[in-house]
Amino acid sequence: MFQTLTVRECLEFAAKLKLTGTLESKIQRVDNIISELRLNKCEGTKIGGPLVKGVSGGERKRTSIGVELITDPSLIFLDEPTTGLDSFTATSVMETLKELAANGRTIVQTIHQPNSDIFEMFDRLMLLAKGKVIYLNQADLAVDYFASINYKCPELSNPADYFMGIMSIESIEKPDSDNIDEIKQSQHDVMDIYRQKIDFFSSSYLKSELKNDSKARDPRARELGSDDSAAQVKASWCYQFNLLAQRNFLNTVRLPQTSYVKLIVTIITSLFCVILFYDVQGTAEGVQNRNGALFFITMSIAFSAIQNVILIFPDERPVFLREANNNMYSVSAYFWAKIFSEFPSSVLTPTIFGAVCYFLIGFNTDDWY
Repeated sequence: MFQTLTVRECLEFAAKLKLTGTLESKIQRVDNIISELRLNKCEGTKIGGPLVKGVSGGERKRTSIGVELITDPSLIFLDEPTTGLDSFTATSVMETLKELAANGRTIVQTIHQPNSDIFEMFDRLMLLAKGKVIYLNQADLAVDYFASINYKCPELSNPADYFMGIMSIESIEKPDSDNIDEIKQSQHDVMDIYRQKIDFFSSSYLKSELKNDSKARDPRARELGSDDSAAQVKASWCYQFNLLAQRNFLNTVRLPQTSYVKLIVTIITSLFCVILFYDVQGTAEGVQNRNGALFFITMSIAFSAIQNVILIFPDERPVFLREANNNMYSVSAYFWAKIFSEFPSSVLTPTIFGAVCYFLIGFNTDDWY
């Protein structure tokens, strides 16, 4: 998401590209998402970033989820949705996901170190270690199950932390030694013990009554249909180009710092050029100086032109990859919209550079050709 766009503008951008129908129906869908994800208070706030103050981490996460909910999918995969959030904000995001799941959506997520409040929100829990499933069933049955195989979770402890501990190789004590051979042998022994431990977990699960039934289904889950397949680009190329160009122009206007820096650098570089080649004469030495000045100007303008690729595009790259992979728009539409939106600054920069250098250096001012 672009840091200068508001929450509503991000959702409307996704809705216009992902949905078919009238503009009113798309706006109505955005209103529903904002209400469902409790984003009403921040819908007019910018996403924010290093240069722009914006929404909180939890609101940013919910906005990202909202972009994917535009098409109302029945199945949602989330990769660590609480990473980087404080405990309260992470719990708030999980409460939102819990509400979405209660409406019939299936939400599959990977999560590391959830607190006890978050752990209690899980319907089903899958624990994986070394590529093996050691538990897959109702989350509220996990503590009793592991206690039945002599791995009892301590009282008043977070079950998630306990499970992560017993699944980790670091839970196996390593003998203290300064001998290199003994260290290597102990590492080999630890690997063997860890492998046997995971094999025990896996075999115990496969033999238990809690072994997951692949045909079991939650009665609240919705059937997957043709509408739940991967979204395809529905908008025309020109419509994509128009929306992308508008977003880029808006981002440039709302984030003028980059333009200011580029303008200042251009002026300073042109002044250096004037200092080096001021008032070149028409002598043989002057001809060489003119060649040097032309080379300096050409290289400076060329490096200025690629600044957007070096300095700006890396920040936009994650957004571009995510949106392009979601088939929100084609790569060609993004490329030409980017070129079009940056054309004015691409023309203005060398014009200013030339206006400063041309007359002070003493290039031809007599013959128009």
